[in-house]
Amino acid sequence: MYLEFLSVYRYFKEYIEASGGLLELKKALDWSVWYAVKWWREIRETGAAGDNVFAKSLYTSLLLQGFIDEDGNIKKEVERPELPKGLYAREWVEMHERFDQLGAAKIARDEVDRNALEILYSDIQIQGWHRIMIKTFLKAARMVSGLAILEPYSKEGHLATLVYEDYAPSLYVGYEPNAALVDIAKSVAPQARFIAAPSACDIREKFDAVLLIEKMQWMPDPAKELECIKKALKGGGLLYIAQPVVESMPGYLAITSALGAVHVFTWKQVENLLKMHFTLEKRLIKTMPFYGAVWAHPER
Repeated sequence: MYLEFLSVYRYFKEYIEASGGLLELKKALDWSVWYAVKWWREIRETGAAGDNVFAKSLYTSLLLQGFIDEDGNIKKEVERPELPKGLYAREWVEMHERFDQLGAAKIARDEVDRNALEILYSDIQIQGWHRIMIKTFLKAARMVSGLAILEPYSKEGHLATLVYEDYAPSLYVGYEPNAALVDIAKSVAPQARFIAAPSACDIREKFDAVLLIEKMQWMPDPAKELECIKKALKGGGLLYIAQPVVESMPGYLAITSALGAVHVFTWKQVENLLKMHFTLEKRLIKTMPFYGAVWAHPER
């Protein structure tokens, strides 16, 4: 899990420094593991580990990282970590604490008010650690101004605000199946244009770049949607992808899954899906804090 620290430091130095340094960052990440094991124990003990994406994300991530066996039994206990002192590192831990207060077993049984989860999701998008993580990724991926950008599953428009803070797109279009979220996005990022649409196949314009930043988990049929995205991307256009995977932080993966995701992926599954329609330009990181890479439309 921590094997990519050198790559993370190379591309995400600003994120690490904002967290208080490598040691503080590791303390924060340790909390994600500690909470994931805690939540898995709770849903197992209450019989709530059913067929849902939240439980699946915990199981697959903890199994892959050696904390549970195939039967779901905990085989590696995790000591309660030391609290980090860095501002953004503490913010990360507090996010896990807020989710924990909702009750893992209740979440697994779908007994938690969806509004509470949606509020948590909104708060995550504007937290300092999340903002600098995304900004650092875009910088490492060499995002530039002047691009016509498409954002799938644009939700409340927070990603658009981050892009406009550092870049000047010639066009920015986000599509989102939930019309209520489109209305929110229009007020959050008025510079961009947002459309209520279920798929990129409903978009008629062509784009220089597509932002798949924490997006693939929302797609009902990822292979089909990526085909539609390819049609919306100009020849040689770039796809910037930052996707939480099961090899990433298990607690954060579980949180994003509980917020309405329909899939969880390994980093290889992500690449296999992308290979169907795109060519790899540059892989930055495989797992931590997410799978991060730049892919391209194969037709130059």
